[in-house]
Amino acid sequence: MLALVKSEWRKLLFVRANWGLLIAATFISALSVAVAPFILDAGEAGALLGLGIDQTAAIDATYANGISGYIFAIILGIMMMAGEFRHGTAVATFLTAPRRGIVLTAKLAVAAIGGLLMMLISTGISLIAGYVVLLGFEDAAQPSENLFVNTMIAAAISGAVLGVIGVAIGTLIRNQMLAIVGALVYLFVVDPLLLALWPDTGQFLPSGLITAMLSIDISAPELGFDTTDYLPALTATLVLLGYGAVFAFIAIATSLRRDID
Repeated sequence: MLALVKSEWRKLLFVRANWGLLIAATFISALSVAVAPFILDAGEAGALLGLGIDQTAAIDATYANGISGYIFAIILGIMMMAGEFRHGTAVATFLTAPRRGIVLTAKLAVAAIGGLLMMLISTGISLIAGYVVLLGFEDAAQPSENLFVNTMIAAAISGAVLGVIGVAIGTLIRNQMLAIVGALVYLFVVDPLLLALWPDTGQFLPSGLITAMLSIDISAPELGFDTTDYLPALTATLVLLGYGAVFAFIAIATSLRRDID
């Protein structure tokens, strides 16, 4: 088992596309945090959101953008699994152990670690970028006391879980491009729509759970957004971990039933 984990870890480190995902996650997250103060400081935009740069809620929302890179954690997991089929290495990979479940367990473990590290790095750099930008706003409020700790915890857990979910998706949908496009459509279109149209249901979806883990208090009625209706941080964390466990089971069960070619 340890040898398989080491093998998957080497694959993770030496595939250049994975480093590209890390750079993209960091860039998107840092950019999201860096531009937020300027948007909030603009009169019309700030009025639409019901937030101003001099409000703690606005600063919390700014820093919360630091977890925007979580989409790349799920792509990382997809590529780790679906990439084996794309490059024709799946058979060789699964022949390294007598049981497929062991191979999948190693992939899931490394995907969780990779997603966790990706989110910690991208989120940490984003928080630093936000702090530097906010130094230029004299009237900027201070963030909530535990915001940075909560954000890093949410980043770590969401990165690990989404990495696992990505492997599961790659197991179910072996076409790498189709799997990635499907994940993007869900996270950027379906998930936000459900969260906006049916917030009671949306709070149980990944984006709602990750937001709830931040423990931020933001209300923007104009956008149909109110975090006070979300699950408590601990409950949201447990639900997200539950998703990860379910998808891990699906990945292992699927690999045992389908032919590898």
